[in-house]
Amino acid sequence: MTHDLVVRNGTVVTPEHGTFEADVAATDGLISAIASPGSVEGDREIDADGKHVLPGAIDPHTHHGIYRTLAEDAESESQSDLVGGVTTIGNYFRRPGSYEEIMGEYFEQAEPNYYHDYFFSLGLLSFEHVEEIPYIVDELGITTFKWYMNYKYSAAEKFGVDCEMRDDFGDAFIQALADQDVPTTLGYHSENVEITNSLGDNPYLETELDDDQEYRDYDALVEQFPGYAEAQSMISGAALARQHDYGENFYAVHVSSGQTADELATLKDAGWGLTGETCTHYLTLTSEEADERHNVNPPVRSAEDRETLWERVADGTISCIGTDHCCNMAEEKIGQDVPDSLPGFPSTATMLPLILSEGVNEGRISLERAVEVTSTNTAKAFNLYPKKGTVRVGSDADLAVVDLDEKREVTPELLKSAADYSPYDGREVTGWPTHTVVKGQVAYEHGEIVGDAGHGTHIDRPI
Repeated sequence: MTHDLVVRNGTVVTPEHGTFEADVAATDGLISAIASPGSVEGDREIDADGKHVLPGAIDPHTHHGIYRTLAEDAESESQSDLVGGVTTIGNYFRRPGSYEEIMGEYFEQAEPNYYHDYFFSLGLLSFEHVEEIPYIVDELGITTFKWYMNYKYSAAEKFGVDCEMRDDFGDAFIQALADQDVPTTLGYHSENVEITNSLGDNPYLETELDDDQEYRDYDALVEQFPGYAEAQSMISGAALARQHDYGENFYAVHVSSGQTADELATLKDAGWGLTGETCTHYLTLTSEEADERHNVNPPVRSAEDRETLWERVADGTISCIGTDHCCNMAEEKIGQDVPDSLPGFPSTATMLPLILSEGVNEGRISLERAVEVTSTNTAKAFNLYPKKGTVRVGSDADLAVVDLDEKREVTPELLKSAADYSPYDGREVTGWPTHTVVKGQVAYEHGEIVGDAGHGTHIDRPI
């Protein structure tokens, strides 16, 4: 039998089966064989000798369509993702209107433009959204959601909804998810706004700087959003989920502080079956080096926080890695000072390379653990497994062929995003894909995008 594609002579890495030498073949978009080196043939072959073959990375935490149209982000950012071996993204998407009425338009924007697969995770902003959950799950194939604690008390003004997203809203939200007949996941933005709002202006409402206001550096963000306010909120949200027997579906997004990670470890040791995610910027940057380019909520923190997060990634406390990716331009991003700058920055393309460079090559985690936190665990948390997140016969042929020794300097030109800057500009990173394969199609090869727009599609769940 001749297969459509064979990735030959590589070292395959899977958490389920470890690391082994094999050829991986693909036919009709699926993995069709995993065989001894040299034992299968393909119409197209990639020589992966000396390289590692990983399941395509999954970034579960992006915000496509937040600063530009969804169509624009789908087209440009999915190309950029291929540079970093990412073959699937999850888009945290929020709009105030009825999702039943508006999502058709957004699918129409997305489907012709994605170079890889994608899925939506919908932010619910009102009780009307809660009532739509059965339709969203059954008709739209969306099973993952988000509760934005940072919009508590400001949702009505920011979004024009008749809801302040207090705990009664969250209670109804969780109960509705728990009532579904299929697995669902609740992403939870941990933030005690009673604390953070008291420490500075509410960042989610439009405010203007006073003409005589002094310059505020990155410490202003860290002081307004202390780690303990994140930790307390995470515990509170997880406790509410447990009251409705939904604790194992609770997913704490972008854990940024060592305090939160340690509390997460305590809860897991006590038998709480919840999932924690951190982002690459919390693992690779510190507040001391951060500037206007790095405005994000929660903020980048200290070197001590960074090392605690790495320890919690290594010991299994933190299960998934995301990026909180937003595509914006430097001219729009950079404000009068750090808090005045636009929150969010582009980073999906650097997710896997940074984990390989700072995690695997620096000895903080094993290569198998890197695959778990950038692919396999994420697929499981977002109800994608085993379609995604693994190298096995019958799964989607999403692969990243990686050279662990390849060193590159991060530049916007390298990353091919529409954004004209990167939060990692000038950084040397070791460990990059040479090829990215999406559903059996070579989509990125030696620095060039060779895939097709529209090859990606929405992943309807449950799988």
